[in-house]
Amino acid sequence: MFEKLVEMLKPSPGSEILLFLGGVLGLQLSRLSIYSIILFAICYAFLVHITIRRGSLIGLVLSGTLAALVLSLRFKYLTWGDPWFEYAMIQDIMKSGMISPEYYPDQEPTFHTLIAAASVYTRIGAMELQRFVIPVLGTLSILALYRLSREFLDRDTSIVSALLLSVGTAYIHWISQAVTESLGIAIALIALYISYRALKETRFIPASILLITGLVLTHHLSTLMFIAWWNFFAIPYVYLVSDNPRDALRGMIISTFSLAAALFWWSSRMPNILAPVSKAVDSIFHMHNALALIFLILGLIYALPFLKPFILKRVRDVADAVLSFRTAIYFGCILIGLFGAFMAMNLLLGRSFFVLKYPILFFGNGFMMLILAVIGLQTYLYRDKIPILTWASATVILFIGSLLKVYAAEDPLRFIEFLYPALSVISASGFLNISKMLSPGVRASVIAVICLISLTLAFPAVVFWGQEYPPSDIRYDPRSAVISHPESEMIAIEYLGEYGAHGSLHTDRYVSYASMHLENITSDTSIALLLNSRAKSYGRETLDPDKFPKGDNFVILTQRMKRYAEFGEWLLKEKTPLKDAESSKIDIETSRVYDNGDALIYNRRIGDR
Repeated sequence: MFEKLVEMLKPSPGSEILLFLGGVLGLQLSRLSIYSIILFAICYAFLVHITIRRGSLIGLVLSGTLAALVLSLRFKYLTWGDPWFEYAMIQDIMKSGMISPEYYPDQEPTFHTLIAAASVYTRIGAMELQRFVIPVLGTLSILALYRLSREFLDRDTSIVSALLLSVGTAYIHWISQAVTESLGIAIALIALYISYRALKETRFIPASILLITGLVLTHHLSTLMFIAWWNFFAIPYVYLVSDNPRDALRGMIISTFSLAAALFWWSSRMPNILAPVSKAVDSIFHMHNALALIFLILGLIYALPFLKPFILKRVRDVADAVLSFRTAIYFGCILIGLFGAFMAMNLLLGRSFFVLKYPILFFGNGFMMLILAVIGLQTYLYRDKIPILTWASATVILFIGSLLKVYAAEDPLRFIEFLYPALSVISASGFLNISKMLSPGVRASVIAVICLISLTLAFPAVVFWGQEYPPSDIRYDPRSAVISHPESEMIAIEYLGEYGAHGSLHTDRYVSYASMHLENITSDTSIALLLNSRAKSYGRETLDPDKFPKGDNFVILTQRMKRYAEFGEWLLKEKTPLKDAESSKIDIETSRVYDNGDALIYNRRIGDR
């Protein structure tokens, strides 16, 4: 039946566009009736199927875009918390027209100036542009992955790898949010592909430098990961694959420029980023100012093949000898991968130094990708494919190092999303290895089902099922309570702005994020973010009227907080709902100024103490 329906669509040149629009319509209508999500699921599955059968790049981009727009189409407002911080930064630029630190504290201006300028010139609301433009731009990463993997692999593997990336749990979590990371990972992957082309052809170097500069101005972690990606990819390529010693010089130009550009910007505008990076590097090398040593080491590594070309033959002879023990290396890689997976699971299940409670279904895509990667790994144990394997190892090493506390990383989970591009390539080979006996149509159907299920499991149940579930249900996910911001909450926040409030706001993290764009209101969360002190941020004691600071104090409480609330716990403490005693004290000792049945606003002015 599925194949017959696909055949009916196949003759139409615009079938991919029609399916994309059908998926968009299904997600949009799901705000009115969750059953409309079925239309999205059908259109998306057919779109992926046709993409595989035709090897269609248009279908690839459209299916990736549809996946990235799930949250933007499913909900009316920005989701989660981080996108609201970005929105507040956009508002700062639009109000001041400047990006100097005193007006614009974030100092990663590419994302924010792009949306601010687009909003001014198009007269479209900044929030709408952020919600839709950034995820769409983020999907350029899957096209970049396709082009990069196509340099080493066949078309089918490249298409499948890009599709697997588009629904990878950690990847889609950030791409769909419309945050700096959404743009950062896309620019990092595009920069990696263009830099690879520059490694072989000098004419691509200006484009590579331009992209790297844009990346530095977009997102610090994506920049750091690009530097690691590039050196773990380019050095093996130069030593094991390249036939031209001049490639080493081009590789050195890109490597030193990316590191120098990042350090220059961080030292001049973002010392809060440079300090932990420098400290981490110093702890690895057990010396002060180790960043200077990295420049020296990288310079020598890249210069050696050009100055002493005979070294390449010796290195390749050794590599061939080592790779002759392919089976042992294969099982060694599996053991390292299993160790990393165990540590990741330990962290995600809240058994490490973070307090987390992800549902078991959340791990479905990750388990599948690891199994496929184990099957596909042998494809990359050949000298001409080693750069792909070492590219993946860059993120694995950084992730494991952060979990072992070799260096301090604020949130080790952020490394996982940067593992997905290389992991998707290896997993794609695994899938094609085990599906050789299947007909092309059946294989495309299997990929369509995998992508649909992976996409469904990547988000809390409320996204595709339309409701929260009790802890006894396998679909229970506490994140369902905070992924979206209800109308009642947003109306209360806007009322606070119209009320002319001027002072401090005390509420939980998610409401606080959504209120960051308000003028003359400073929330506890915004103070913690701008001081970059999450680990030392506020706690729920800020809700205590006895501890309010001098001036006007406002409190926003919602019904959701009685089920799930997060104050200053972040990932470090157990989160507990708002207690009756806490809300009662606020009700007694402050004045209620607003009540819409779901959200309450209280006010209390504290004079000089």
